[in-house]
Amino acid sequence: MTSTSPAPRPVVPRRLLLGIAACVVLVALGAWAAGLFGGMIDLRVYRMGGSVLLDGGSLYDAQLPGGSGLPFTYPPFAAIVMVPLAAVPWGVALVVWTTISVLCISALWRTSLPKTAWSFFTQRKRTVLLIALTLLSLLLEPVWQTIQFGQINLLLTAMILLDLVRPADARLRGFWLGVTIGIKLTPLPFLALLVVTKQWGALRNAVLGLVATMAIGFAIVPHQSWRYWTDVMLDANRVGGIAYTGNQSFRGFLTRIGDEASWVVPTWFLLSAVFGLLVLWLARRYWLADERITAISVMALAVLYASPISWSHHWVWIIPLGVSLIRSVNRVWGLNPAVVTGVLWYGLFVLRSIWWVPYRDDRELSWSFWQSIPGNSHLILGLIAFIILAVTSRSLPKPQPAPATAQQA
Repeated sequence: MTSTSPAPRPVVPRRLLLGIAACVVLVALGAWAAGLFGGMIDLRVYRMGGSVLLDGGSLYDAQLPGGSGLPFTYPPFAAIVMVPLAAVPWGVALVVWTTISVLCISALWRTSLPKTAWSFFTQRKRTVLLIALTLLSLLLEPVWQTIQFGQINLLLTAMILLDLVRPADARLRGFWLGVTIGIKLTPLPFLALLVVTKQWGALRNAVLGLVATMAIGFAIVPHQSWRYWTDVMLDANRVGGIAYTGNQSFRGFLTRIGDEASWVVPTWFLLSAVFGLLVLWLARRYWLADERITAISVMALAVLYASPISWSHHWVWIIPLGVSLIRSVNRVWGLNPAVVTGVLWYGLFVLRSIWWVPYRDDRELSWSFWQSIPGNSHLILGLIAFIILAVTSRSLPKPQPAPATAQQA
């Protein structure tokens, strides 16, 4: 009788540990050089949420000290997961949080770029390329805003993308999408993508993930959870001025035109509904053609446009969306137009044109026509990307019907 020894447990590669350690050191030096230790106001809000829970205070009555008075606007589960960051010194929390965001940038590029793009390089060159793309991404307005404010967008985007690109039979696929909704409600429209593409297993797991975050919130802070889900989540004014140029959404655009006119909200609902249906049609088309990155990135446009508040740092989806745009243009019109498209797409976000015009103190309400072009440039670029992807989708192969099983035959 022979005995078999148990399979060895996977060991974390030494290179990976060294890479993470180097990233931590570089992030700490970069944060010090950029003066981030005195900023990162959103990370301070996250830590405030965790601190309030540790102190047993009222989560949705607390305000960030120091003159800003910012409240905590996220579901209770978000405050719960921020408790570890609140329990460590500020410098440690900043470096850890920023390192996570930087690693998520690398994960977005690594996932978005097709395998054929990586096949041309050796392992060492792939690493160098990934580091270069990650560093260059810091020049992009949404990415730098996320880093500068200590926002959570890069983490949520990476979680959604890495979750949904997994094979259909992957364990708990969709669950992490539900968790992101439980942290920040904005990814909620992604559930519609699962519905129109009939991904019932992923939809079930996403709902389970969301319900799990709600259950944890009610178990730990029941009264504050009830207050959030019945009152706080409906108050869009808690998150800032809707007309502010940083709000690159349909609601922000319409408010900058009509201020508090009675037609603004109904028009916002109508535009969001029509655009949402168009996005679902296009995302479904790309999904059935097995272009998952493009489908998910297109769906992100619906999230960005329909949300009442889509700060410019929410637009970190431009990384996978830009890759999808380049690939689609290359497939239809060739390499040279694709290169030009990539340079223009990422280059225009580097220019940060939404900040070229007067902003704050409702100065957005008096923009001229020419000022409104750079002031709404994220929205304009997103619509151009949608149109190009819609036009190039005509060249996608038609989905083939699934082969019949023996029982069906």
